[in-house]
Amino acid sequence: MTAKTRTGTLLLTILAGVMCAALPAAAEWNIDLYGGASWAQSTDFQVRGNNAPRTELTIFDIGADTGFTFGLRSGYWFDSIPFLGLDLDVFYVHTSVPSQSRTGTATFTGEFNGKPISVSASGVATIPSITVPLFGFAPEVRLRWPLMVDNTFRAGRLQPYLSGGPAWAFSLDSDSVDVEFGGKFGGGVSYNITPTIALFGEYRYLFFPDFKLTSSNFTYTVDIFTHSAIAGISFRF
Repeated sequence: MTAKTRTGTLLLTILAGVMCAALPAAAEWNIDLYGGASWAQSTDFQVRGNNAPRTELTIFDIGADTGFTFGLRSGYWFDSIPFLGLDLDVFYVHTSVPSQSRTGTATFTGEFNGKPISVSASGVATIPSITVPLFGFAPEVRLRWPLMVDNTFRAGRLQPYLSGGPAWAFSLDSDSVDVEFGGKFGGGVSYNITPTIALFGEYRYLFFPDFKLTSSNFTYTVDIFTHSAIAGISFRF
């Protein structure tokens, strides 16, 4: 078991323990649907060959176009501690990498997602237009500040909030599915139209260091850092 896996398992165990201990308390439940735009930071590709002779090189500063994200979040807020909540967020992030020329540290010819990728003897890397799909989930702790409180909206009609926790994402290998560990943080504001329906807007930051993408005979390792702006609807009961 790797250090990342051990750390992720420990965090998930602690969070699950907190959730189980708190479940008997009365709670305000919610189901959220959302979507929005996503931006991935430029990153280096570490390339490693899976077969002999071994290939080791780096392709620097690969950029991405604006992508999109959507997902489903379910959780609850405690009646006894109305500013504290827990949730599980299931998300998809779609990143488009345009064709581009970059620099690499060694001569290389291979493919990624069925498209050719190469580095010439002079160090010029030719990157094809590709997409990187990211499926993941994140158990989170949420904090909110109830504003515009009255008899109808006892938890506040307007609710600025923060959220954060560990995150896991799936990477498709040639014959298996790898699970990569990272994290997610965000903040936003929700506004209750009625006691059971709210609209919200949110910024979120996702990070997955050393994320592995396997294609053909090569493994590409990247640091994934994305910023997203989303909007959605929340059903509360």
